[in-house]
Amino acid sequence: IAVGRRKRLGRAEDSVSTLVRRHFVSVKPAETLLDADRIMRLARIRHLPVVEAGRLVGVLSHRDILHASIARLEERDAGERMDHLRGISVAEVMHREPYTATESTTLGDAARRMLRLKIGFLPVVRPGPEGDELVGLVTESDLLRAAYAPDFDDASD
Repeated sequence: IAVGRRKRLGRAEDSVSTLVRRHFVSVKPAETLLDADRIMRLARIRHLPVVEAGRLVGVLSHRDILHASIARLEERDAGERMDHLRGISVAEVMHREPYTATESTTLGDAARRMLRLKIGFLPVVRPGPEGDELVGLVTESDLLRAAYAPDFDDASD
């Protein structure tokens, strides 16, 4: 995918919609932690929105997977860890009421919320009658890039 040059967007009063990442990886609640762990490692990401029928139902972080693994596997080998993660669904570990932003949330508000809550991303949602529709994500990397490195195009995030 070719990425065009980005204009400088780092103004605090700009809305999240100017920066929202609309192409992202997500998981379903029934997937296993092993699947989620593999996706995170391959995509080199630390957070996954959990989506069902286009609706945000939770978020899963790399830290959540580590907590699930470490709790029972401190002295086991990699094979036993994989078997353990294969037996746990994303739904068992995900955060069911994630912090979110809407398309009209300002970048300043999003950044302050992420700093205050010590989180690395915010799902951007559009409220609907059947729940919040996930329309994209904004990450700490997106905010840093917009504010300080608008010409930095690295596909690793």
